Amino acid sequence: MKGKTKKLIKAKISESLDAVITRRCITEPFLEEEVKERNPFGARLVPMEVWKGSKFERSFVTILGQGIFEQIAKIIAEGTGAFAENQHVTPLTVCTFRLDKIDEIINNQRQKRGGSITQRLPDWDSEVKNILDLENDRYQEIKVTSDLYINRPNGEQEFYSFKTVKPNLDQTENAKRDMLRLVAGNTDYKVFFALPYNPAGEGRLYKGAGHTIPYKLFNMDADKSVIMGASLWNRIGDDQNTYQELLEVFDKVGRGYIKIIKKDYLKI
Repeated sequence: MKGKTKKLIKAKISESLDAVITRRCITEPFLEEEVKERNPFGARLVPMEVWKGSKFERSFVTILGQGIFEQIAKIIAEGTGAFAENQHVTPLTVCTFRLDKIDEIINNQRQKRGGSITQRLPDWDSEVKNILDLENDRYQEIKVTSDLYINRPNGEQEFYSFKTVKPNLDQTENAKRDMLRLVAGNTDYKVFFALPYNPAGEGRLYKGAGHTIPYKLFNMDADKSVIMGASLWNRIGDDQNTYQELLEVFDKVGRGYIKIIKKDYLKI
């Protein structure tokens, strides 16, 4: 990544962390008495430092989940010379047979009992083929909003649906419907179900995270439309070093903020 790109990412991370620190240290400070009132038994069994750290973590996770990753992705993509936009709206004209087929596929998958990965898993390529094989003379105008849109200098257009690393069923369903609609409207579009990192660990199968819900709608370990961790960031940055460089940026920013959090919030 270019120096300017790294600088912009650092600023975005700092902005988010400053918001968490301000909330936890100034506007909504941690109160021991509040913990004792709301959890009278637990407060007497676990060190108060645990409750204090947990409260900060919840605020931190919330901030990270409110678009920071897709905003950082936009910065990285722009650094490659591409056009990028968050919450990009794409108008589409799609034949009704294809739209009905998309709903049929998703409804059938969602209604499967359980979410066991030992069941027959979805198959993105075959589903797309089944959808594209359908044609009729009736069309519908629709719009799809993507968390991140990238238009590369070579004209390739990419659409990313960013989700938490352990998405719920509604989030997964909405993402897949939008992705299939994009492909149904334009077969040249590249669409992705994007997770900022692999909760099972980089390079491991997603099933190792023990979260089976998204397997109802995606083969999380094989569908080419599912992308996470290094594969995601290296694609966005159009460079095999992007993921590692991004971790280094987070590491550098964290060194300063860890000291601030320890001193101003944890009081250690």
